[in-house]
Amino acid sequence: MKPFPILSAIALTAVLAAPAQAADPLSYDDPGMHFKAPAGFERVDLGAPSQDADESDTSRPAAVFVSNRGRRDQRSIVIEVHPGSDSLDAFEANAEQDLRKGNDSARVDKKEKTALANGMPAYFLRVSSGDGLEAIWRYEYVVVDGTRDIDVTYTAHQGEVDAQAAKDALASLYVVVYPHNR
Repeated sequence: MKPFPILSAIALTAVLAAPAQAADPLSYDDPGMHFKAPAGFERVDLGAPSQDADESDTSRPAAVFVSNRGRRDQRSIVIEVHPGSDSLDAFEANAEQDLRKGNDSARVDKKEKTALANGMPAYFLRVSSGDGLEAIWRYEYVVVDGTRDIDVTYTAHQGEVDAQAAKDALASLYVVVYPHNR
């Protein structure tokens, strides 16, 4: 037996095992998901986690992308990954409950059970908060990969984007069942 195939397999496993900042600054990849932000967005440097943080600290987003930074028509895409729920329906219900706890004016205006482009079941939500010129709309995909809860949001001021524009911006989201041997 030649050592090259074994070493190649070990190297490939090491590369796939941990989330990595992709060579493309508009991409986020880990063993269970892929996302590429649309042209016109830029990745926000979240800095290194604090020294006190451990792997169980899920309060930080996995990735953040923005367009038109600092302008009225700013848009953001935030990827959050948390330890998993029992099911997609349980995660979606918990996400709605957490939303109400965190913001009195936030409300889920629309919820549809759907699938990502690769067929993974998901919910697509439209959440609104605030009133008048300060109203914010957040469109989000809520997905479970068997191990983790994944929430990918697209946020803009009300009227700046519609559901189809948000779906187009999030179209590259690809989630698979998380490989448990990682």
